[in-house]
Amino acid sequence: MAIKQKQPELMALFSRSIRNKRLGHAYLFEGTRGTGKKELALWIAGCIFCEQPTNGEACLSCRNCQRLKEGNLPDLIELEPDGQSIKVDQIRHLKAEFSKSAVESNKKVYIIDDAEKMTVSAANSLLTFLEEPGKDTYLFLLTTVKENMLPTIRSRCQIIHFQPLKRQMMTALLLAEGLNQTDADVLAVITNDSEEAKALAADEHFHLLRELSWQWFKLLATGDDMAFIYVQTHVMDALKEKSHSLFFLDLLLFHYRDLLYASFGNQADIVHANRLEDYQMVGRQLRGSQAIILAIESILEAKQAINANVQVQGLLESIVIQTSRR
Repeated sequence: MAIKQKQPELMALFSRSIRNKRLGHAYLFEGTRGTGKKELALWIAGCIFCEQPTNGEACLSCRNCQRLKEGNLPDLIELEPDGQSIKVDQIRHLKAEFSKSAVESNKKVYIIDDAEKMTVSAANSLLTFLEEPGKDTYLFLLTTVKENMLPTIRSRCQIIHFQPLKRQMMTALLLAEGLNQTDADVLAVITNDSEEAKALAADEHFHLLRELSWQWFKLLATGDDMAFIYVQTHVMDALKEKSHSLFFLDLLLFHYRDLLYASFGNQADIVHANRLEDYQMVGRQLRGSQAIILAIESILEAKQAINANVQVQGLLESIVIQTSRR
């Protein structure tokens, strides 16, 4: 999906900055994966290097535009973690590149992906550039968690926040990638990263958790006594890791939120549109929306407890007890 579709407001903002020659030297792009941080940085690089730009935007046909598309532009340097972190030697190499003249023009662009993974030594080493940027030299730091970066780095960059993609937009993207409607509807609210979404769609364990969450939701929401037993007989075998338990509860939350939307006739926001009749049937058995809200609160409390390393089975059984008091 083109950056113009993902982040039209940010593209317009940078287009004006480039057109008015007000582009800064250092930016920190922060947002979840898949929201277009790398795409926008590359788009800006294209505008900077284009040989015949129009109104500040790249022509997409000149030699530099074609070379950027092919990943063969020597004055555009990209850096990513070496293993689990970005090490000081990588930044030292980058600083050496800063000091060199541009190979083919007077401009240089640097893009550092997963910038929050810089070691403290690496981040401190980068401060030299941020304090004394070279002329026509531009740095883009990309991160999903800006709070994990040194305050001295953040304070020297212009911070640009990338909003999550709208659900309808992400669904359309996943459908275009070949996912079926049911998977696309669910995965569009789980992630903005199309690669992660495709990996989940092909993951049998994801589909198992999704089915288990649906079956358990039906038992919980209808007050079936089997809900308690179902935790031990079906659910626990699938929750081998903390991440599985948290993901399972997220999937359960989607069903309760869908049930709440169905109760208020807000069909447009329902994630599992194919379950609408089921939600409406369950809703007729409940005494108003308070029971749904209490269930959502108990699930959110269970997620917090799991993060605090409380035993999972007891938490799930507690959800059964709390929801049965509706």
